Amino acid sequence: MSPTRRSLPLLALLAALSTTLCLHGQIALELQVPQKRYLRYEPILLRLTVSNLSGNSLEFGGKTPGHHGQIAFKVDSASGRTPKLVNPLANPANGLSLAPGETRTLEIPLNQYYDMQREDGYSVQALLDHDRLPRRHVSQPVRVEVQDGLPILVKNIGLPTERQTGLIKTIQLSLLRFADVDEDIYALRAEDDINVYAVHRLGSFIDGEKPQMELDGDSLVHLLLQIRPRLYVYYIFGFEGRNLLLRQKRFYVSADGAPPSLSRETGYLRVVHGQIAREGIDYYEPKED
Repeated sequence: MSPTRRSLPLLALLAALSTTLCLHGQIALELQVPQKRYLRYEPILLRLTVSNLSGNSLEFGGKTPGHHGQIAFKVDSASGRTPKLVNPLANPANGLSLAPGETRTLEIPLNQYYDMQREDGYSVQALLDHDRLPRRHVSQPVRVEVQDGLPILVKNIGLPTERQTGLIKTIQLSLLRFADVDEDIYALRAEDDINVYAVHRLGSFIDGEKPQMELDGDSLVHLLLQIRPRLYVYYIFGFEGRNLLLRQKRFYVSADGAPPSLSRETGYLRVVHGQIAREGIDYYEPKED
């Protein structure tokens, strides 16, 4: 037998071993969390970066052999009480397709998979499995805290119904003081006895003018908060269905030496004693990613 023919089986074996080794350890996972502390019921968004360095295409979420893969999480709490899995069949990897060498970043709302409503500290790891991978891949752990806020203002409001004969839906709006990692901030939460519909972070808390929260005739929520010694922020929120969405955000400074405030003197809500603040001069707002 010639040397060329004798080397073919060896080359094939080495190629097979190379492929197996690549599949065994060439999936890189990086888990990040944008914030270290979250208000109760606030969405906990994780960023999971998956890099496919195996030299093989990988399809996730399918039911056929070789195309099934899933992402799950291991969540431990400082109290020792394991959070309940809300939907055991949910798979954040559904529809994910990775070509050889491709990297994808997924934004995953952890609260949709685990009950994270309890005040506690949590350690989270991402777990990736695939039919073509001989072992589970595990990310490094990230840690988050969940805490509640201190109510400052609470209002119960009735929302208009689509049908005149329908029951009036009552929503509780709570303006909260929340102890974030670096500073205390304002937050707004909308809820009823069954559901929490929205949680919004607003601005820095300071001991200054008393915050104002009013509702107008169109069921729009008006908020005026002092967030710096000379700076105020004015929010307008509106309900779409049961979702509370931001409609307007403006910054104000005093126009005449008196603190800006909300007034109904003209028959509708507006800011008096205030003028629009100048970005870059009166305030600077970092741009979101």
